[in-house]
Amino acid sequence: MPASGSWGALLGANPLLLLIFFLLVPARAHAEYILAPGDVVEVGVVGVPDLRHRATIDVDGRTSLPLLGSIQAAGLTVTGLGKQIKSLLSMKAFRARETDSRGRSLATHDNDVVTISPEEVIVEVVEYRPVYLNGDVAKPGAETYRPGMTVRQAIALAGGFDTMRFRSRDPFLDSADFRSDYYDLWTEFAKISAEIARFQAELDGRSAFQAPSLGDVPLPTSVTSKIIDLEAQHFSVDAADLAKEKRYLSEAIAQEDRRITVLDQQRQSEQQDADADAADYKEVISNFRKGILPTTRVSETRRLTLESATRVLQTTALLQDVERKRSEFARSLEAIDDKRRKELLQSMQDATVRLNNVRARLQSVSEKLLYAGMARSQLTRGPGGEPDVKVFRKNNDTTATIVANDQTELMPGDVVDVKLRLDSTPAQESTPPERNGESKPTK
Repeated sequence: MPASGSWGALLGANPLLLLIFFLLVPARAHAEYILAPGDVVEVGVVGVPDLRHRATIDVDGRTSLPLLGSIQAAGLTVTGLGKQIKSLLSMKAFRARETDSRGRSLATHDNDVVTISPEEVIVEVVEYRPVYLNGDVAKPGAETYRPGMTVRQAIALAGGFDTMRFRSRDPFLDSADFRSDYYDLWTEFAKISAEIARFQAELDGRSAFQAPSLGDVPLPTSVTSKIIDLEAQHFSVDAADLAKEKRYLSEAIAQEDRRITVLDQQRQSEQQDADADAADYKEVISNFRKGILPTTRVSETRRLTLESATRVLQTTALLQDVERKRSEFARSLEAIDDKRRKELLQSMQDATVRLNNVRARLQSVSEKLLYAGMARSQLTRGPGGEPDVKVFRKNNDTTATIVANDQTELMPGDVVDVKLRLDSTPAQESTPPERNGESKPTK
């Protein structure tokens, strides 16, 4: 007979002997089950159906049985509880009761007393505490425990994995909706970016529109080219309107200058006439006082003097009005650039705010689209990897955490936490690029 040290070499050299060895050597027996609150036990006595009784172990660990009352059950094995019940029942005498066809009790006799033998007592667990499933399963909650139940069987009873996470939504429809929102936002992003480039070109005083770089925007080239072309036309129209307004103001100033020149010359001429009429009026008054001229001549000369003076005043007032208009046109021409710059700065600020809002919404829709793509791929290809399963098992006053797999055997009262690991293989969607020197995420 080989020595113990040579068994390994002998078995290792002969695979057939190794297989026979493992088939013949019995597997190590599982530790016997310990009863706990929530378990339902059944006690029966052979030949005495009146003593068959089911009882639940309460939260205090006790159970109530006929003839015995309340006894401690939690913390004992089934064998231990059976020994305790057999020991107690063997000291009891049971008087069997007869019933009629209607179930009513009949009189008993002394010879109906039954002595219970320990061998006739049967104790078994008829219902174990449930196991509880939580996490990514279709129907979280309690499931009836069955001896030998594995994690896979418990998940199957709970309806399988819940790959959608949100059962009220369809990831296929969500993907279509999110993708539509995604490209609408990118179109808005490109449009606002082109607007900002147009505003900046005007602020810098450029004569031509410099198109922004939209190569990192996930839109067809025809779309981005159309957006840039429309902004270039808008730039040209704005520049032409500004030039027309400046030209109008310049021409208005030149016209008022010509009117000022004419009115000034007219005023000088009329002033000369008024001065001459005033001199004549003085001379007529002098002659009238000498008695040379009649009164009618004095009146006529005075009338002519007043008329010439009035013409001078009217021309002076008209000249001042023209000069005021000329000043207004000049101020408008000087302020037109400042006014346009203020408008551009306000438009630039508003566009920047809108661009940041679109960027934030793009980030949100990108994450939703990526998540919906993951859920959709899970439904079409199945889970991308093994789920993370943890079993929480209470042992006396402590709770142990067991990292399990689908073949792990469960015990009554176990809490199984299931967490799916989503496959991240769907393509990452583009995130909105940053502007003005900020970092630019990859597409």
